[in-house]
Amino acid sequence: MDTRTLSDSHLVELIEGEGNQSPELIDEYYRRCIPIYLEFLGIHWHTGFYREEDKGVSPRDQERMIDYIASSVGIQANDYVLDVGCGIGASVIYLNRKYSCRVSGLTPVAEQKHLAEQMAQKQKTEVSIDLGHAESLPYPDNSFDVVCFFESSCHFANRQKFFHEVYRVLKPGGRLAGEDWLATDLSDLEANKTWIDPICKAWAIPTLGDVTEYQRLMESANLVDIKISDMQTLMPLHKGFAITEKDHLLLRREIQDTPSPLLRLTLKGLLRLGMAMAAGAFTIGQFRACKPMPY
Repeated sequence: MDTRTLSDSHLVELIEGEGNQSPELIDEYYRRCIPIYLEFLGIHWHTGFYREEDKGVSPRDQERMIDYIASSVGIQANDYVLDVGCGIGASVIYLNRKYSCRVSGLTPVAEQKHLAEQMAQKQKTEVSIDLGHAESLPYPDNSFDVVCFFESSCHFANRQKFFHEVYRVLKPGGRLAGEDWLATDLSDLEANKTWIDPICKAWAIPTLGDVTEYQRLMESANLVDIKISDMQTLMPLHKGFAITEKDHLLLRREIQDTPSPLLRLTLKGLLRLGMAMAAGAFTIGQFRACKPMPY
């Protein structure tokens, strides 16, 4: 299927359909959503690390999240860092500017790569943006000191392959760090049918994982010192989501009044995330692990 020839309405219909979304369909969805994401999220396409004392949310919250993940594995100037699923490259550029480390970003979407390179050139940063998928990282063995991800692994068709690839491209003693969407308990079938499945359909996600699944996948990839935390225990995560009935009512009105199929699906996604978080079925997880040193 040539996904570029699909109308927006047909693309949304396939994304929300019952079948598993192909990587090509997911890539096309995120190519077309670039202007929507820029409007709603700015240049950083992930949740922020919020503070109770702040009024509202801002791009500084998203930068604070990058800092939190970077500090969790002690990124330093002599590290070579890979950001998998880097979007339009804002996190790659931020890491390079803030920590003076060498950074590469990987995206499967050519338009995202182009925008990332434009942004890097404008900000006079020397970073590398590559095309490729997480399940087959286009880098030699033992290349990186750190592999990181910011709300991208939920979109990967095969997370087991991704973690095996992480192990392969990390240097011995290298570190993995990231944050991503989680179901709170995949064993609760009713909750997943009510809350998690609708999230997946709205955001072109093959499946959401939970802590148990991620732990198993990372262990199977021979990563060690694994730590997975619910970020609701670390900061007021709810500030970034529409969790109140008033929020839900406003989003439903916007959905009803929006003619664009892609924007309407994004608004549905925001509504479903907020409702799932309010119900206790959804959260953001922080991940950390290492590739062991040889004996």
